[in-house]
Amino acid sequence: MSGKILAVEIAMAGDASWFGKHPDRRLRIRNMVVGEFSDVGGQPPVGMAWRTIILEAQPGARSRQAIALPIGMDVDAFDDDDLFDLFLRLAPPGARTMIAALRQVKLPAAPEY
Repeated sequence: MSGKILAVEIAMAGDASWFGKHPDRRLRIRNMVVGEFSDVGGQPPVGMAWRTIILEAQPGARSRQAIALPIGMDVDAFDDDDLFDLFLRLAPPGARTMIAALRQVKLPAAPEY
């Protein structure tokens, strides 16, 4: 397994943990991991930083979207409404349909440890 793939898997495990600790939230924003998106490469525009918005349609069903935001922007101030608006503006056509479909899928319960 390459270092990039491992880093992405660790980030995704961190997303799962974050949503487990914040059951009232459906969206999260964090720094993007290098190699997380095949269509996002190189440096962000000047004065910007790559971030990832993660939407959890239901526990275990998540979608991620890359975004470049100003370096000094306080991303912790974003609530779910703000993040959902950003997610939909950046997501490919049909994102709303995909999110609705994810919400309908019945996933098996996660094992409890």
